[in-house]
Amino acid sequence: MQLKQLLAWPCLLSGFMATANPILARGLGVPHDSIAPLPESLPDNVVGRNMKKFQPRFNTEGEGCWPYPAVDSKGDYSGGLKPSGPEGGDCNNSVGQVYIRAATYKGHHAFMYAWFLPKNQNGAGDGHRYDWQCAIVWVDEPESPDAKIQAVSTSHYETYETRTDLSTISFDGTHPLLGYWYSQEWDNGLHYLGFTTVTGGLHPAVEWSMLNQLERTALYTTDWSNVMFPLGYYRDVFLQRAYPF
Repeated sequence: MQLKQLLAWPCLLSGFMATANPILARGLGVPHDSIAPLPESLPDNVVGRNMKKFQPRFNTEGEGCWPYPAVDSKGDYSGGLKPSGPEGGDCNNSVGQVYIRAATYKGHHAFMYAWFLPKNQNGAGDGHRYDWQCAIVWVDEPESPDAKIQAVSTSHYETYETRTDLSTISFDGTHPLLGYWYSQEWDNGLHYLGFTTVTGGLHPAVEWSMLNQLERTALYTTDWSNVMFPLGYYRDVFLQRAYPF
C-alpha cells in the first residue's frame, strides 16, 4: 500500500458517517487502564518504514499522564479520568500507543502522530477528562528510502509550534524528541506538547489504514469532550495551523 492509498480515507466529513460502515456502532466506554494496546501495525513498504523512522520520542515532563491506548479491537473506548488527585495520578503506568496518518497539504507531505492521555490536569486539580496531543513531521519524499524531515510541528491546544530549523530540534537518531510539558504561565497550567532534550519512549505505532472498522469508528465518533481527535474530521484544520511553507 503506497502513499496515495494511505491518503484515500476521507478526512473532513459532516455527521458521523466517516470511514466506517454506518451499521457499526461504537463500543463501550471502559476503564482507561483496561484497554490493551494494539500490536504495532505499519504498512510493509517504504512509507511505513519512514513512519517508524521519523516517529517522535514522547516524554512526559514532570507529573502529567503518560500516553495510553484510546480504543481496542472491539471498538471499546477509554473512559478517561476525571481530574483529581496528583497530575499523573492513576495514569503513569502504560506502554502507550501512537496513531499515525499520512497527509498531503498544499502539495507538502506529512506524517501525523497522535497520542491519547486519560486526563490533562494541573497541580491545583483543574483540567479536563481526556487529552489528545499531535505532532506533524513534514517530509520531502515519503515514498523514498532517502526521505528527509523538513519541519516538525507540535500541538498547543488550538495552535501549533512549528520549527523548520532542525538545529533547534533535538533528535535520537532520526526521532525528534518531544515533551509533554506543564506550563504555569500558559492555559491555566495545563500540559501541552513541545520540544525537549530528554529522550522519551517510542510507543507501539498503528497506521490509520491498518485499523479495523470498529477501531476507526470508536476514534471518530467518541465524544472526547474538550479535545478533538487529531486524525479525524478536522485533520486539514490542524495541518493548516501547522503549515510551515
